[in-house]
Amino acid sequence: MRGTKLSLYEGGVRMPFIISWPGHIPPGTVDSSSAMSAVDLIPSLASLSNISLPGDYRSDGIDRSAVLLGKPATRNKEMFWEYGRNDIAFRYPPPRDKSPNLAIRSEDWKLLMNSDSTDIQLYNIKEDKYETNNIQESEPAIVEKLKDKLLRWWDSLPKLTQPGS
Repeated sequence: MRGTKLSLYEGGVRMPFIISWPGHIPPGTVDSSSAMSAVDLIPSLASLSNISLPGDYRSDGIDRSAVLLGKPATRNKEMFWEYGRNDIAFRYPPPRDKSPNLAIRSEDWKLLMNSDSTDIQLYNIKEDKYETNNIQESEPAIVEKLKDKLLRWWDSLPKLTQPGS
């Protein structure tokens, strides 16, 4: 896949998740269709443990316990990524694998762009998991919808400041 661990292309964000839970998940079960994010772990594990999260708990994560139990399911909430807040770590990877610094995945769509709205890229991940065909020009309505959601999410994040500023 395109990208490395220091990019937001699929090669940097897609990874296997392996679970063994005898008596709950049949051995050898493979699900390559269900998307899950690290932020889904707390709500999912709380659900599996019958633990209520505090009323003021806020997260982008959702309960994906059914997926953890071997039942494939579509993720019905967007996933967001941000990478590259500084010029030290963000100098790598090489130019071909260096992604824009923001990304959103919504169903089969993945939009990448920089926080200043440059370098917009749109991929249908189901049809093009290698991110070789940027279709942003042919899908302007999807680009605008996802761009708006991504910028609203990014604006909600705390901003880093330089020491002494």
